Amino acid sequence: MAIMPIEWGKVREYAIATAAARPAYLDDPKAPIPPTFLATVIYWSRIGETVRAPEVAEACATVGIEPDVRNLLSLEQEYFFHGPVPRAGETLHNSERLYDVRIKRGRQGPMVMVRFLVSFHDEQGLLRAECRYTSAYVRKEAS
Repeated sequence: MAIMPIEWGKVREYAIATAAARPAYLDDPKAPIPPTFLATVIYWSRIGETVRAPEVAEACATVGIEPDVRNLLSLEQEYFFHGPVPRAGETLHNSERLYDVRIKRGRQGPMVMVRFLVSFHDEQGLLRAECRYTSAYVRKEAS
């Protein structure tokens, strides 16, 4: 489990960078986070380990796709909050788990769909938020 401190300065920067610059995010040292702020977990934790899981590698091998990050597309993120939105000054602990791998065939060829969940707990261990990610490995076109 990795630790993600929520810093007010980073909440402000994120709000400005994503055109969510409302006073609630900019003026309060205990500001709530913008909902998509949880995507910044990548600066605190190496999420995405699940896209390298043995089940994923096996599915990729089945359809001849190299399970390389250069062949990985980020398709979807869904955020779910359980209780109050986390705020600046809090620390979250996150964990990740794979929950679905499947092969999908389309007009451009096969892809391996990978779904994983990142959970965010507070210091008391209460689940505060979840982010469900959908990514896909695709066959890279020859250059």
